[in-house]
Amino acid sequence: MLYLAPFFLLTISYFLLDPFKILRPYSTYSNSKVILNRDFISTETFLKKKDVYRYNSFIFGSSRTLAFKPTSWVKYLGDDSRPFLFDASGESLFGIYKKIKLLDSLNVDIKNVLIILCRDVSFPKSDNQKGHLFIKHPVLSGEKKLDFHKHFLSAYFTPSFLVSYYVNYLSGNYYSFMKGYIENRNIIFDNSTNALSIADQEVNIEKNEARYYRENASIFYPRSAIEITDSIPRIQEIHVNLFREMKEIFSKHKTVYRIVISPLYEQIKFNFNDSKRLNDIFESNVYDFSGKNFLTEKIENYYETSHYRPFVGDSILKYLYERDRLITK
Repeated sequence: MLYLAPFFLLTISYFLLDPFKILRPYSTYSNSKVILNRDFISTETFLKKKDVYRYNSFIFGSSRTLAFKPTSWVKYLGDDSRPFLFDASGESLFGIYKKIKLLDSLNVDIKNVLIILCRDVSFPKSDNQKGHLFIKHPVLSGEKKLDFHKHFLSAYFTPSFLVSYYVNYLSGNYYSFMKGYIENRNIIFDNSTNALSIADQEVNIEKNEARYYRENASIFYPRSAIEITDSIPRIQEIHVNLFREMKEIFSKHKTVYRIVISPLYEQIKFNFNDSKRLNDIFESNVYDFSGKNFLTEKIENYYETSHYRPFVGDSILKYLYERDRLITK
């Protein structure tokens, strides 16, 4: 009994504290001390709010979608457009496909779609991801809720998580050993559009841009002087089938859609065969910003080597929609 007492106490505390915010409904997920499963947040928010806001315009992709603000996007859409950011951490094409299938199954009006693809994260996984930060909401995956919750309970009982969580919970302090478990940034979620923003990072840059990039200089590794093209084809036949099904849904709903290949800091150009496959399916709706270009040259366009800043997203939106209008005219 004495030996098992700590286990029982920790189990009770898990259900009482709900550190991953998956056991009970929440009015907001902002300012969480624990890093949360973004797929779960996005799906829960959509399911709760879809009848209130009647969303009809959707942005899909990984956490890099934080650069694409629904408030910026809606300026290029019709007056009746109601945007929702339907993203997930490390989002795969499988996840994007499942979300679009969910919208179609619920007879949601899919008026506008913006899909953000990334060479490094969109294609490696072709089924439900594992791990508490990446596993899909049961509504999307079709898997049992019990299996979903097992991932979080297992993560909770990981010694490194327990130490990180309770040291932070009791002291209120953040230490480097907590990385990957405890959030050290001020993450804000918009309760209507589900947009994500990292408020403190943008504020720090605006206060003193030179100091921010000087202090984070070690993060920004040197890149090749010449443009390198990805030699490995990422898009396989299973991805082609998912893309084709997505296009069928877009045709059914008469969706106006754009597919963006992210301008990543790495400056590696999207594989030629992958580009051809995308263009064969989606024709002129694919926009490739990978490689060396005006968006990827400056390190000031990035928070770190993974995420580009919102004004980069604004520049892409302007190019996508204003350029198309000029061509149409």
